[in-house]
Amino acid sequence: MQSTFDLTASNFERYRSLPTEVPKAIRAAIWKVLRRSTPARVLEIGAGTGRIGNAFVAAGDFYVGVDTSLAMLREFPANSNSCFLAQADGRQLPFRDCTFDVVLLMQVLSGIGDWQGILSETRRVLLPNASVAVGHTISPESGIDAQLKRQLAAILEEMGIEWHRPKESRRQALAWLESSAKRHVRAQAASWNVIATPQEFLVRHPTGARFAALPVRVQEQALKQLAAWTETSFGSLDTPFQEKRSFELDIFEFAEETSRDF
Repeated sequence: MQSTFDLTASNFERYRSLPTEVPKAIRAAIWKVLRRSTPARVLEIGAGTGRIGNAFVAAGDFYVGVDTSLAMLREFPANSNSCFLAQADGRQLPFRDCTFDVVLLMQVLSGIGDWQGILSETRRVLLPNASVAVGHTISPESGIDAQLKRQLAAILEEMGIEWHRPKESRRQALAWLESSAKRHVRAQAASWNVIATPQEFLVRHPTGARFAALPVRVQEQALKQLAAWTETSFGSLDTPFQEKRSFELDIFEFAEETSRDF
């Protein structure tokens, strides 16, 4: 099984790590909404390097992490008898029906096209009255990162590259989950300030799985055009911008019997 994340696994944490307190805050926020006080059987689809999953392992949950990228899982620093990692496709999970109390989908729904397949399998492996927690990092729409992402998407489309726009697929996936959930809570788990520069974006972006999967020539040409646009728009590539970022959760609780059809 090959994954585009195999190309970027060794550098993933260098450019995409979260502040130390954020993963613990994510677990605490989920447990608060679910009114849980004890460890649970947790499955994380898209576990990656464990930047979020490790908080659940450290808290004593029975944690199972799956990812299509074996290289990413090899970066997962788990050291616990209650942590199990497996290379698996989220659309074909190797687990029996009704196995987990909570399924985590962290930074997953914005990066996939076939959200239906993943959510169908997610619902299948949930125990009765179990929950799904969807999470992602939010940057301000007016921030430098958001502006550069929009401009890069426009450059790629001008080059004839069909570029996935994550917000629409994520919106559709959340709407489907809400349609069959008995309860939906949106919560902000944490927020923090960063100093971002265009140069940092240009260095980090080639480590993103979807962008790294593009031909090298296309990557280089797109980033060159983006750098030129950035210098025209903001001056130096090293111009600092202060941004406030946050981690948002959508937590869904399901009744014992609900429809799983699309």
